[in-house]
Amino acid sequence: MIALTLLDDVAIVSIERPDARNALPTGAWRALAASLQTLPTRARALLLRSAVPGVFCAGADLADLARLVEDVDARTEFRRALEDAVGALAALPIPTVAAVEGGCFGAGVALALGCDLIVATPAARFGIPPARLGIGYPAGDVARLARRIGRAQAARLLFTAGSIDSAEALRIGLVDMIGDAAKLIDEIVRNDETALWLLKRTLDDPLDESLDQAFEGSFGNPRFAAGVAHYRDKA
Repeated sequence: MIALTLLDDVAIVSIERPDARNALPTGAWRALAASLQTLPTRARALLLRSAVPGVFCAGADLADLARLVEDVDARTEFRRALEDAVGALAALPIPTVAAVEGGCFGAGVALALGCDLIVATPAARFGIPPARLGIGYPAGDVARLARRIGRAQAARLLFTAGSIDSAEALRIGLVDMIGDAAKLIDEIVRNDETALWLLKRTLDDPLDESLDQAFEGSFGNPRFAAGVAHYRDKA
């Protein structure tokens, strides 16, 4: 269901469960978290994608969740598995991009929100339907959603449980661009690895006072020296 491969300097996490539209049971969320913990050190960016055409992720597997009606302990197990998977993705020190093609629903939206950037195809659709099922949505994922699109739009998606297309998702900021996620990843990895690490760290925690020293230290990067020398040679 979850496969991690390395293509050049890009880690690719693929979801593949075509018989269930990539809906993931508890064990798959655990497997995703474990895969992200073993990310190759040479990876400079990560692409999260579906290996099933026309669908990104239908969310959590309802057949698996049915046991939560009676199994109280399994409720905590599921919540933590989902939390660990999305949290591990959000905590990665490298740029991450979610490529959303087709349906992205429920926990699938939470998964995409764990990435720095969400790139959709024109056919993508998004929805968060737990209200229809009489359940909530993890607090951390609600917070990520509200930070990205604002409280009012988050409330709209959560309260209506309806779906929106990629154009509307782009308009409200749930999606960052409609296009080719692989091309965006290629543009990212052309840049300096150390600079990318520092920039992501600064985005995540701009109040960290050590980042001022890290910024100053970045001028000692050999790539900067080479760039300055090239500029002087052309002048």
